[in-house]
Amino acid sequence: MGTGGQQARCRERLERLATSTLDCESIQREAIADLQRLVGFDRWCWSLADPKTLLPLGGVAEHDYGPRVPRALELEYAGGDFAAKDVLARRANLAGSLSTETGGDLARSPRWDEVMRPVGIGDIAVVACRDAHGCWGWIEAYRDGGDRPFQDDDLEFLANAGPALGSALRRGLGFTPPGRGTAEPSTTGVIVLNADLRVVGATAGARSWIDAFPLASLFTAWGMLPATIYPVATRARAGGGATEAHALDRVADGRWVMIEAAPLEERAHGEIAVTLRDATSRETFGRRCRIYGLSPREREVVAALVAGLDTRAVTERLFISPHTVQDHLKSVFEKMSIHSRREMLAKLSAPQDRR
Repeated sequence: MGTGGQQARCRERLERLATSTLDCESIQREAIADLQRLVGFDRWCWSLADPKTLLPLGGVAEHDYGPRVPRALELEYAGGDFAAKDVLARRANLAGSLSTETGGDLARSPRWDEVMRPVGIGDIAVVACRDAHGCWGWIEAYRDGGDRPFQDDDLEFLANAGPALGSALRRGLGFTPPGRGTAEPSTTGVIVLNADLRVVGATAGARSWIDAFPLASLFTAWGMLPATIYPVATRARAGGGATEAHALDRVADGRWVMIEAAPLEERAHGEIAVTLRDATSRETFGRRCRIYGLSPREREVVAALVAGLDTRAVTERLFISPHTVQDHLKSVFEKMSIHSRREMLAKLSAPQDRR
């Protein structure tokens, strides 16, 4: 861990990223470079999160267990493992390490013992990138097997950086490159997985969706599905209805995809059906409002405008004055970095959602 001055400068740079206009991946790579210099690690993984279900989405990474990612996610989200991402996302303390959680016996972690240890990974530090509007991702930092485990001051710094990292990710998710987000509705796809989460069947629509994910060619080369599918299926396999087995993600061309999983009714062999479909307007609207940090009242105002109401109709529906409507819109425009209702409607109601 660096000196107090180095820590302060790193915090300042991370906080500036939270107000930048960079896209999500650029934010991730800049932040990782700063954290590597200060905290000390070479390999890492930074996945995005569905803030509603706390399941990991796509992301960026530099590590050596790529083809074993499905198994690592399966072991982590099956429950009972240490320093699991969804568990950390709910804690008051946003950072933890495998050495701390296991009392120094890393082999108590199934995913470390089976997946991480064979590639020479030692301790793992995890920080939930969570701000006031939800958890937007996790950084997993890996030290080599022969290196010193992460210390309390490392974890304290990462935990304190978590809110700034969360705000930076959230802001980056609001950045849409030109030409994206205008795709036509797609065919629903279905994948059937066996009890070991291996594909036993899939529809043509599923293949179309799979090919649209970022890093699709790499996943195919590794013989795996997009990584998001595995924790969703693992939750569904657990059964009991206690957790939500779905995640809202975005593919490379800007379409929003809802990934849902459920056990087949005839579960003699433990098969899981995974559905990939266009997200509904309600699903994407909620996520977009969360990304832009809109308050509950601001959401009500913009929802009415997206539904086609004019200012007078909004005032009648919400029992507020026209002046109050304009005040809410002024705040919304500032949060979304826009200047007109037309821009607002374009950002909160993509063409594929208008159905």
